[in-house]
Amino acid sequence: MDTKKFTKFFVIVFKIFAIGLLLQFLLQNFVTYILWRSGWIWNLIRLWKEIILIWLLIFILYFLRKNKQFKDFRHKFPLKNFLIIFLSIFVVVLLVTLIFTKLSIADYVISMRYSMTGFLIFMIFFSLSFLFFWTKEIDLSDRYVKALKWLLIASLFRWGIIWLVPRALEFVWYNQFSLEWEIWARPPAAYYTQYDHGYVRNQFIFERPISRGFFLIALWPLFFMLALRHKWWREITFWSGMYAICVMSTFSRAARWAFFVQTFILIFLQLDSKIRKKAWYAIIPVLLWFAVLTYIGRDQIIWRSFSNTWHIKEIARALGKIAEKPIAWQWVSTAWPASHQVEDVTAYNPENQYLQIWLEYGVFGFAWWMFLYLYLHYIGYVAYRREQQEKIIKKTRRFGKLVFAFSLWLLGLSIEWLVLHSFVDRMIVYPFMALFGIVYALYYKSVSKKKSME
Repeated sequence: MDTKKFTKFFVIVFKIFAIGLLLQFLLQNFVTYILWRSGWIWNLIRLWKEIILIWLLIFILYFLRKNKQFKDFRHKFPLKNFLIIFLSIFVVVLLVTLIFTKLSIADYVISMRYSMTGFLIFMIFFSLSFLFFWTKEIDLSDRYVKALKWLLIASLFRWGIIWLVPRALEFVWYNQFSLEWEIWARPPAAYYTQYDHGYVRNQFIFERPISRGFFLIALWPLFFMLALRHKWWREITFWSGMYAICVMSTFSRAARWAFFVQTFILIFLQLDSKIRKKAWYAIIPVLLWFAVLTYIGRDQIIWRSFSNTWHIKEIARALGKIAEKPIAWQWVSTAWPASHQVEDVTAYNPENQYLQIWLEYGVFGFAWWMFLYLYLHYIGYVAYRREQQEKIIKKTRRFGKLVFAFSLWLLGLSIEWLVLHSFVDRMIVYPFMALFGIVYALYYKSVSKKKSME
């Protein structure tokens, strides 16, 4: 097989995968509320991304079998422990579901699709990059940085339209008079800090403002590494300020906290001492300015009664459910979002990603799931430590920075998991976990190549 041709094809598949996920919400609205199409055929089309994943997984297995590389691949594959834990969760939870519950395999699949697909994507794209060596570095070049900068400006422009002329968005299939959570209605043109009134929140082209917050938090470390690191402090100040305004415009408190934590880590670990001082001189006034604005609008920004009451109530309820069965669990698909798609199960949102996993898979399933999650942080930490060494080659150092950036995006989403469910947001998790797998494979091969030459 010509690996160069497949590599080009693989790049095209990834671009379709990533861009398609970014545009899915808009296209789905067009099909549902403009063409008014529904039924099993359109439901199947909506699974296009999962179909791509299944096809890629089958291709990997077919390639290994055809070329008789199973044994060699199993010996060299660096994610063996990750794969074993992943499969253990699948098998044990399946057996428990079939033996001890009245739920079906379909209910089990729905739950796994939301909670485990991100890890599967990481392994699939890692394996593809591990098997088919790329002769060129991953293309995260200047044109992508420029595109991201224009997207930041475009999102603020859209936010201004929502403030001034929300009806203008009806041309792109939104509804000025819809409110959040309305079923079988076009999505609202404007989301507000108090459900149906208050400050207008920015969502850009995403489903909800919190999804926009997820995207910005996931992208921030990568944007910092590619667009700001080693730049003049004025450029750092301008674009970091622009990015901060975009985060603030979502009025997502979880996104703001995650952004501050990520920024703090990036400044101390990725900037030299001189730039770090200037960065703080620029950032402190910005933080004070935002603090003043937050105080002035505290009722709409911090003390949002509707949201606060809902979060506290549902998290307390989830803790009560866990206390009832601390070792066992409430079974798969009993918590958001699978609970909203399974019959004979009461829809329930615990408002916390970690509690959702514990409720569905018990303490042991939660521990295994946490192993997979923490492993992705571990490889980022190792990459950062190795990047501090002066002897590593330039390509390894570059990939190491990107691995660290992806580990940090996961940390940002982890902070949001305390009150939200960002790991089940497919538009965010699917493309970023795919890119994480690609980058880590290239990094691992770069490190392995250097060791073999020593």
